[in-house]
Amino acid sequence: MRQFVLPPRWSGGPGCVLTGEDARYLVSVLRLSPGDRFPGLDREGRRYDLEIRSVSQGRVDLAVLPRRDSGEDGPDRPATPGGTRLVLVQALPKGRKMDLVVRQAAEAGVARILPVESSRSVARISDEGGAAVKRARWERIVREALQQSGSPLRTEVELPRPFRDLPDLLGDPVPGRIGLYFHESPLDGGTLHRYLSGEPGEVVACVGPEGGFSMEEVRFLDGLGFRSAHLGPTVLRTETAALYAIAAIQVILLERSSWTPTE
Repeated sequence: MRQFVLPPRWSGGPGCVLTGEDARYLVSVLRLSPGDRFPGLDREGRRYDLEIRSVSQGRVDLAVLPRRDSGEDGPDRPATPGGTRLVLVQALPKGRKMDLVVRQAAEAGVARILPVESSRSVARISDEGGAAVKRARWERIVREALQQSGSPLRTEVELPRPFRDLPDLLGDPVPGRIGLYFHESPLDGGTLHRYLSGEPGEVVACVGPEGGFSMEEVRFLDGLGFRSAHLGPTVLRTETAALYAIAAIQVILLERSSWTPTE
């Protein structure tokens, strides 16, 4: 465990009482005991030092302390490369593939994951209760991924929505937002380096389902100002394409200073 994610019910204050699975995880799985200290993260992405004060039957009492500056792992470490916020729009894949996409996106520092039902999605949005169950599972996966990876960014996962709801999901325009959709063919010859050559405030990456986006959906994205991006000559599985796209964007943003021309 690189860090422990405080439960959503914690609303601040110098302490937090854990019960159930959280308490069992710290005591039975990690075998921590009173006096042990480890990094913590809250739902807003704020970071703390946590210390176990006491352990009783099925209960752990934590002290929530201001984080001590510890070099590159200190409180001021940027959440994303260059401060750019990453959003993944993932067309629902079949089976449990979305679980893998969510886990990998959280580990990679994606700020928001927007699951959408596209025309070629095998998986379909069920009733509202079914969508809420899926979201709850994805939120658990995000929490596990953040604890394992130590990502300082708290990833949000939205309820699955129809593809046409994308403008509503994205909300008001964000300064410096760049929208990209990944297609198996190079539609306009644009490159990621060219798209990311400025200082984007937010990058929205859209990945299609098995079979990719339909041409109607491509035209819809074009109308929203999204640009087509291409990941190479091979056809990737949708869960592979999502990680590939995020990784490519992250590396380009991280290494901007080495390839951006200077005067």
